[in-house]
Amino acid sequence: MARFVDKAFVVTGGTSGIGFSTALSIAQEGGQVLVTGTNIDRLRAAEQAHGNIQGLLNDAADFDAAEVLAEEVTRRFGRIDGASINAGKGGGALLGNITPELYRELFDLNVGGALFSAQALSGLVKDGGSLVLMSSLAKDKGMAGGAVYSAAKGAVRSMTRALARELISRQVRVNTVSPGPTITPFFKRTGRSDEAVDQMQDAFCKANPMGRMGTAEEVASVVLFLLSDESSYVTGSDYAVDGGEAQL
Repeated sequence: MARFVDKAFVVTGGTSGIGFSTALSIAQEGGQVLVTGTNIDRLRAAEQAHGNIQGLLNDAADFDAAEVLAEEVTRRFGRIDGASINAGKGGGALLGNITPELYRELFDLNVGGALFSAQALSGLVKDGGSLVLMSSLAKDKGMAGGAVYSAAKGAVRSMTRALARELISRQVRVNTVSPGPTITPFFKRTGRSDEAVDQMQDAFCKANPMGRMGTAEEVASVVLFLLSDESSYVTGSDYAVDGGEAQL
């Protein structure tokens, strides 16, 4: 397929996992993509993966960075056809161990980063374009130690509805994707040991109705649907890509 020829997109947090799979798939289907990240080596690797990918060092947890991103998008593309607002991180703590630092770390990036990125980019999205925000299965499940992260991802789902309502006059669609456990570097970046990550992933597989974790490509395929013209009558929705875990 070549759904994105002559189109331009932004993928925040686009240097690994779901974000990178999304960016690479857009590029392979003919689109131009600006990916953001905080690691220069991963940005360079993303650029080298395909000639249609450009990188920008940009930290979504720094709210001022959203306007810098918008300025770069204007300079490089002028207008864009859509954006996957993907930058985020996990983490958690049980009651009694939740700190203000953990709260700010997870909310500043997962909520504030998504909100201010959407705000800065929405005016650059062409009429009829699309914004896709990344939520999580965690918003639908009660998980020990997950109060802060689950609340943050629940906020993303809620803001999606409001943004969809605000942008509907321009036919700009706003939707959420909520992955279940997915094979990406996400869990290792929570600071857990390799052994702890392996044990966690094994537990995820046993708990999932499909008996396995998802892949970044499987989630990205849903993001691409929502970015494409194929989803022209879809807005304000939440797409679970979780092997049925929050549904069955």
